[in-house]
Amino acid sequence: MDAIVQTLLAHPWLAALTVFLCWHATRAVYLIYLSPLAIFPGSKWAALGEYWEAYWNIGTRPGQKGQTLFKLEEMHKRLGAALRMGPNEVHVYDPQFYHKLYFPNSKFYKDPSMHKVLGAPTSTLAESDPIRHKQRKAPLEPLFAKRNMQALEPMLMEHVNHCCGRFDEFYDAGKPVSMEWALKSLAMDMVSQFAFGKSLGALDDPEFKSLPVQVFKQYLPSLHIIKAFPFIRLLHKLPRWLTHRMSRSIAMGHELEQFAARRIDDFVAQKDAGKLPSFPTIMERLLIPIPEKGYIVPDKQGLRDEILTTISAGDDTTGIANMVTLYNIVRNPVIHSRLLAELKTVLPEPESHAPYPELEKLPYLTAVIKEGLRYSSPAASRTPRLVPPGGVTLPDGRYVPAGTRIGMAIYHIHYNDSIFENPRTFDPDRWLQAPEEVARLSRFMVAFSRGSRSCLGINLAYMEMYMAIGYLIRRFDFQLAGTTPADMAWDDMVVPEFHGELLVVPKRRDS
Repeated sequence: MDAIVQTLLAHPWLAALTVFLCWHATRAVYLIYLSPLAIFPGSKWAALGEYWEAYWNIGTRPGQKGQTLFKLEEMHKRLGAALRMGPNEVHVYDPQFYHKLYFPNSKFYKDPSMHKVLGAPTSTLAESDPIRHKQRKAPLEPLFAKRNMQALEPMLMEHVNHCCGRFDEFYDAGKPVSMEWALKSLAMDMVSQFAFGKSLGALDDPEFKSLPVQVFKQYLPSLHIIKAFPFIRLLHKLPRWLTHRMSRSIAMGHELEQFAARRIDDFVAQKDAGKLPSFPTIMERLLIPIPEKGYIVPDKQGLRDEILTTISAGDDTTGIANMVTLYNIVRNPVIHSRLLAELKTVLPEPESHAPYPELEKLPYLTAVIKEGLRYSSPAASRTPRLVPPGGVTLPDGRYVPAGTRIGMAIYHIHYNDSIFENPRTFDPDRWLQAPEEVARLSRFMVAFSRGSRSCLGINLAYMEMYMAIGYLIRRFDFQLAGTTPADMAWDDMVVPEFHGELLVVPKRRDS
């Protein structure tokens, strides 16, 4: 023993290495066998750090990245309703627990250490403190209320018409349309005009691949890497000339931030000149303080973060939901013909227009849209929360201590066969059953999450989907251009990233 001590004293680097190895070995033993979370099954590597998740999520080829969501589904079916997800995280599969974890005034809060690192740290989306979160969303919550959506219909209709005109250009040129890019561009222009009063012009791009749409498509998948290696965000602190050489995504992100900052300046100048849009906008509301609710107008960075997260949340998710819904309509002749027949009752001619409330009342269109949201699950990943003081007991009786990160995934609810029969079948009829059965299913329709942290844009998203699906199906006879089910398989890159493209030939209907 003395010889070992003498050797370590004579070689400080060896002593440091020994301490390092002993500490990590002790930590590993504790985390795997002695931690309060050791009662939960799962990969031992998951107990040691974020890198088990990173292994399944970070890759370069379709089917070899974004797989944690599907790996967890397979493990839950073998190992039970709760799994060890990390050194301080548990993942739950039991649908009944969802409404305890995500409910109004829930004490399960967002983990600030996770959400701040993922970008836009001053936005409402990233705010973890429930009091400040309530203050931050004070100007936005009434704006997104359903009663205010009717004022947006003329603006949204303009973009639908513009999208249809662009489809005509593709048809005349003998080119198929990539519907992911097209429908994300449609959603981008709708939500950006709602934000700024003026759209980003995504539909004008010759291939629907404008800078904003490209940035969000590239940026969201990078969050898997940032979560596993948070120090990567420090790259944004480096000189721009250097980061632009290192990463095209960072370069595009900087350009989008500058673009958003210029749009904010333009809006403020227009507001000061008394020139506001004819419809309510997000920017207008963000610039009005609400002292009685504790809302203070953010600084320029805060405004930029708010706007960019709002546009991001309303672009990819709505675009993906519309694309997946349209694909399943077009590939299923029974669904297609039944929906078209119903649409003709309020849109007798291809170019007819119907007030939004009339579209909303169509039962089969409503069923198709609900099924599209369930089936696409455009925000499929888990949304973890922190267990409040006192801990929580899971439905199976196991205890999770306070401060533990705990989460569930929307995809695991929507594809749970104990709730939705044949969940991998696109079946709008499930939403046309007896009222009590539809009510049961609706309780587990969680595409927009639930509780105080649910998506503020739910009413806008529904309105966009009713108008996009309703008018596009009524006006065009879409034909698939070589797209197969294998192309529509996806990896979970925060939002679905598809293995191929949905290509369609958009031919105008004559009647």
